[in-house]
Amino acid sequence: MPPNCSSRHVKQSGSMLISVIFIMLVLAALMAAMATVSSQSSQQLVYEVQALNTRLVAESALEKEIYRQLITLSSHDTESELQGCKVRTRSHTFGTRQVNIIASGQCSSSQLTVVRNIEAEVLSNDQ
Repeated sequence: MPPNCSSRHVKQSGSMLISVIFIMLVLAALMAAMATVSSQSSQQLVYEVQALNTRLVAESALEKEIYRQLITLSSHDTESELQGCKVRTRSHTFGTRQVNIIASGQCSSSQLTVVRNIEAEVLSNDQ
């Protein structure tokens, strides 16, 4: 035993090392959990942006078709592409004064395809 060291100090010399290793393991687990949460948040943001883009494309096609129907009420289907998304509008007339319009937007990425359908009715004031 070294001089000026009691037997008590010699027995406790490894306990600090075990405490440091335990703290390092806890911190590593916390960092791994934070990385997972961050990755999930990023993926959720991508999904939300894709869904919003699809909805806006469908709304744009719906508005375009509504304005077209205000000029002349008629049934027809159209398909086009807008901002890299597929857009389809379907118009169906009911009598001479009413048109039902359904606009569908579909945006795809490598991992996700989002489809949004929006429906509206146009009524004519003509008697």
